[in-house]
Amino acid sequence: MPRENTPVVLFVADISGYTPFMLSHVKAPVHGQMIIGELMETLMREVDRPLEVVELEGDALFLYARRASDPEAWRRRSRHLSDRVFRLFRTFDRRKAELAAYSICRCGACANVKELGLKVVAHSGEALQSEVGAFSVLSGVDVITVHRLLKNSLGSGQYLLMTESAFADLVLPEGVEIVEGREEYDVGPLKTFAFRPEPMVLEQDTLRGSFTADNVAVKILRHEIQREYTQVACEPTRGFHFNLGRAAATAAEYDPSFLECVPERVLASFAGTGNPFSLGAIGVGEHVLDVGCGAGTDSLIAGSIVGPEGQVIGVDMTEAMLEKARAGAEGLGFDQVEFREGHAEQLPVPDDWADIVISNGVVNLSPHKERVFAEMFRVLRPGGRLQIADVTVAREVPEGAKRDIDLWAG
Repeated sequence: MPRENTPVVLFVADISGYTPFMLSHVKAPVHGQMIIGELMETLMREVDRPLEVVELEGDALFLYARRASDPEAWRRRSRHLSDRVFRLFRTFDRRKAELAAYSICRCGACANVKELGLKVVAHSGEALQSEVGAFSVLSGVDVITVHRLLKNSLGSGQYLLMTESAFADLVLPEGVEIVEGREEYDVGPLKTFAFRPEPMVLEQDTLRGSFTADNVAVKILRHEIQREYTQVACEPTRGFHFNLGRAAATAAEYDPSFLECVPERVLASFAGTGNPFSLGAIGVGEHVLDVGCGAGTDSLIAGSIVGPEGQVIGVDMTEAMLEKARAGAEGLGFDQVEFREGHAEQLPVPDDWADIVISNGVVNLSPHKERVFAEMFRVLRPGGRLQIADVTVAREVPEGAKRDIDLWAG
């Protein structure tokens, strides 16, 4: 049912440059949507009273705040409101910097994320609030006006563009440069006030030191790795640029007797780069953690060695691999082997649990290897062992190769 007109301050926070940065690479639409989605979620997490979300409009947020009728109450609320708006810019800049710190993809979206900007337009007036199904909707001339402001003469970059009414309602930082202007729309001419916030500068080394799985660049890398290894799990015979299956295990000099317990369906998706069992014997009854277990070949071998008295946990982030691994353990009746979904940088295993941590061709896939080793040592008991087979290099990897996501994922 319609309600009475309510005094409000209206905002639209819009990510600019969205369309051009998505169009120059086959991966760009997928990666671009992941980037935009993460940026939008980040902005939404910053929305708090007195600011509220009306609706999500593609790559923009429609926001509003109720204007208090009491002048003193409104002055207090306005300060909080202005702080919330400026935090949108700071958060947006930080997320872009985090993406740049970890990005290893050169597609049109990832390479050009720096071209994205945040523009916020604001207008004060009245809006009619009504309920449509489960949604609250704002309507009226002033709602139309704030959306018209998105088409303006300011050009590119980040800015806050306010109508005269919004400028009077917001508290801007002292000493900031305000540019007055005029915009012509079908709703009539509008006197405007523009403020361009200084971009936030962050050191990439600092950002890399505060690793977080929420970083969209990390999500993009994991997405590509999961896509590749889902194919390895589901279609191992299609052909890849690395060895697979029994041929890979033979090249890594696995003891043939170790492979006797591994179902052929599991072994077919083995993509290890070496033989962690060659680095030391595993004993009956021991606890073994397999980081990046894949389809479960090494976990099942470890399970056959430790026996019912021991325990093996395999951790992987690719669901198709985990399904194949779990089916293999169930078929063998290996109750001592368990598979968990997780990441090497945040292992779902308690402190001091493992006697031995094994890993085969996985550490090289992580963008933050220090974090992986820290997690391995966290779960390893005092006196335990790391037995890792992986890719090593004898000379510096070229920068172009470091930024090739296809090489990382494969």
